[in-house]
Amino acid sequence: MSLRLFLKVGLRLATGIVLLPIALATADAQVQSKYDRVLQNKKIIAGAQEGTPPFGYVDEKGEVAGWAVDLSRALHALIEKKMDTKLELEFRKVTPQTRIPLIVNGSLDWVLGSTGKTVEREQVVDFSLINNAVCVKTLHRKSMPVNAVSDLAGKRIGVTNGSVEQKLLTEMGQTGKIKPPVQLVTFPTHAVGFLALEQGRTDAHVTLDVALKSLALRAQNPDEWAVSGPDLMCTPNGIILPQNDSKWKRTVDHALCYFIHTGGYDKLWDEWFGENKPKAGFALPISEQTKTVLYGQCPFGIEDWLKNK
Repeated sequence: MSLRLFLKVGLRLATGIVLLPIALATADAQVQSKYDRVLQNKKIIAGAQEGTPPFGYVDEKGEVAGWAVDLSRALHALIEKKMDTKLELEFRKVTPQTRIPLIVNGSLDWVLGSTGKTVEREQVVDFSLINNAVCVKTLHRKSMPVNAVSDLAGKRIGVTNGSVEQKLLTEMGQTGKIKPPVQLVTFPTHAVGFLALEQGRTDAHVTLDVALKSLALRAQNPDEWAVSGPDLMCTPNGIILPQNDSKWKRTVDHALCYFIHTGGYDKLWDEWFGENKPKAGFALPISEQTKTVLYGQCPFGIEDWLKNK
């Protein structure tokens, strides 16, 4: 995939995502930037996914954990330094169905997980600069090989409700790219969807390749499962932010870019996906293409961001 295509693909392939009905933010909520509210309240409230390991999940202690959760912590620490004041970081659990409404109604300051940047989503929220890139694949039993899109035809496919994957597979059936169309079975979380797959209520589960690998590793018999097939789509991810709040978006973007350009991002990725006992349970090197996008999107001299008060 070319760099140019990589930058556009998420916007091109997911423009028809079905969002839940979302009430418009009140005029009062739009007057004051999140930046000023955070500074005033001495708190950042971050949304964390609870059912998409290794990006976000609930650990054995009942607390949110994951690569995206740790990235939220890192950005919080940098913004705290930039504001030169102590800020509490509060995590609130979100699902694919609640993450955007909770940004729109002002309950959250950001959501950092595995959300693709799409045209329709950007009608109601904004996104940070790209923090990751992911591709959608299929999790299935090894006894049911998936080598091509046609292998999914007529099968019972699990997806999370309201997800990009749900819309994508629906459109592929409607346009004849999958004949006969798949039988979509929706679930509130990927964990619930995988349980249904293990119980034989679906034939495969479709979502981000990284999340699928993590689900397979947590199975009772990991060797029974495979993540394969063609990339159904690839998309750049961003942090979900309130719409039309340039002051807050600029702060989050600069914190992210500072973290990238000063080595924190690579270190965190290696901690979760490196070759030496990664927290995710499997190695996943950052592609050179993704690195090019991550570094190239940032403003010149961002390494001095904390110095420039």
